[in-house]
Amino acid sequence: MKRSFTLPLAVAAIILAMPLHEGAASSAQQKTATAQQKMASVDYLVGNWSCDHTVGTFSGKYKTAYTKVLGDLWLKQTYDFPPQQFTGHTEPAVTAEALMGFDERRQAWVRFFANSTGQYFSIRMADTGNGWSYKYVSFFKTTKPETLDADATFTKKSDTEYLLDGPTYPENGTQVTEHHSCHKL
Repeated sequence: MKRSFTLPLAVAAIILAMPLHEGAASSAQQKTATAQQKMASVDYLVGNWSCDHTVGTFSGKYKTAYTKVLGDLWLKQTYDFPPQQFTGHTEPAVTAEALMGFDERRQAWVRFFANSTGQYFSIRMADTGNGWSYKYVSFFKTTKPETLDADATFTKKSDTEYLLDGPTYPENGTQVTEHHSCHKL
């Protein structure tokens, strides 16, 4: 008499695969970060910072501060740029505010910025492992397609130091890139 081992082997394969499948599902769930988890990862930013920045041939200093707001689901950054002396004139002080948050559905950071000169920016941010790459996005139809390259990068050097490089743009007929170096006070 010839026995068939097909059914017992199929049942054994299903039973052995079940823990692996359940493990894969919980592993996928673990990779989905909550807004609370992501916001906790930026706690080092909360507090006051002193920053040096250069844009082309200009260099200066400013203060910035970070606080958790709106149920601790947003990080608010305030800027205080002092008046700037130039040959023949003084530029007034500039203040600014930015809100950063984590979109759980898209698993990505967003940033909204506005300043006292009327400028505003919306920014999509991608985790880089030690900071973010910034992509400036428009609320309006644009004439140029979006590039894949980052417009700026935020690099955490330590819990008390970070760098921000970019964006690059034309200023007085010359391409300039912003460079910021910030230290916690």
